[in-house]
Amino acid sequence: MAETTASTSIDIAASPEAVYGILTDLSRVSEFSPECYRSEWEDGSTGPEVGAKFRGYNQAGDMKWDAGCVVVAADPGREWAFEVPAQDGRRTLWRYEIEATDSGCRVTESFDSPILDQEFFQKMNRHSLLVQNIAQSLENLKAVAEA
Repeated sequence: MAETTASTSIDIAASPEAVYGILTDLSRVSEFSPECYRSEWEDGSTGPEVGAKFRGYNQAGDMKWDAGCVVVAADPGREWAFEVPAQDGRRTLWRYEIEATDSGCRVTESFDSPILDQEFFQKMNRHSLLVQNIAQSLENLKAVAEA
C-alpha cells in the first residue's frame, strides 16, 4: 500500500500569531517553501478565511505546475489548512497546526494526499520528496520567523 500521509514538527522562537501571519501571507510563500515559488488569491478572495481560494505556482526540478487551492481552516495562531483538488475528484490536504510553547510555538506541517497511490507518483517517489520538503519548509519557516 502506498504511503499518502506524513507530518513533521519544529519548535520556533516566535509567537503563534507571528508564524500564522507568515504562513497566510501568500506573498511570502517563496521564503519558506522549497516548491511553491508564488501564490495569489483568486475569485475575489483577499485573505485567509474558510472557503477562500488561491493558486499556488510550483516547481520541482524541471517540472512546473500550478494548482487551485481552497482554504478549509483559518484559525489565527492555531491552524492554517487548505485542500488541493485533483482531476480525479480526490483532494490533497495541507495543514499547519500551531501550538504555543514557553519559548514560542511548535508548528506541525502535514499532508494527506490520496493521489500518491497513482503509479506516476510512485515511480517518482513523490511521498519521499514531500517528506523532505516538509522538513525543509519548516526549517525555512523557523529561519524567517526568528529573523
